[in-house]
Amino acid sequence: MTISDHHHAAPERTTAVPTRWSDAALGAAAGLARDVGRAVQRRRSRVAELAERGAVERARYRRATVQAAEAAVTAVATSPVIDRIVDHQLERVLRPVVLAVLDDVLLLLEKEPDRIQALIRGQRESMVDELVGRLRAGAEAGDTAVDRLTFRMLRRAPRSEPAPPADL
Repeated sequence: MTISDHHHAAPERTTAVPTRWSDAALGAAAGLARDVGRAVQRRRSRVAELAERGAVERARYRRATVQAAEAAVTAVATSPVIDRIVDHQLERVLRPVVLAVLDDVLLLLEKEPDRIQALIRGQRESMVDELVGRLRAGAEAGDTAVDRLTFRMLRRAPRSEPAPPADL
């Protein structure tokens, strides 16, 4: 038999029992550790998938909860029954308070009229100032319009800007 014949020949089978039990135990332990490692990796992968699905479901649940809460608030806020309850409570609680406070305010104003007079005077002055300002603006706009019309009709140069009127 040549070397090449020996190379192509089928390997011989031996039925010999391992001579060392420790090697057999080590082989079994290595196989078991490999199998446990794969099982742990599959479990980790499954746990990661479940965690991802749980996060998606939590976000969906939060959106649905917010939508349900908004719908409930809208339903309550637009409910005719709630309107009647609120109106009744306002009538029952607020009206007596307003009447009591209004009486106190009127009494105070009767005793100290200067307080309200200063307020009214300030309001009157601001209203008059606003009215005068509007009249001035309208008069200026009218002057400008008349100057343009006059220029077009007579082909004259427009007047120079009028001096601002003296304060009243």
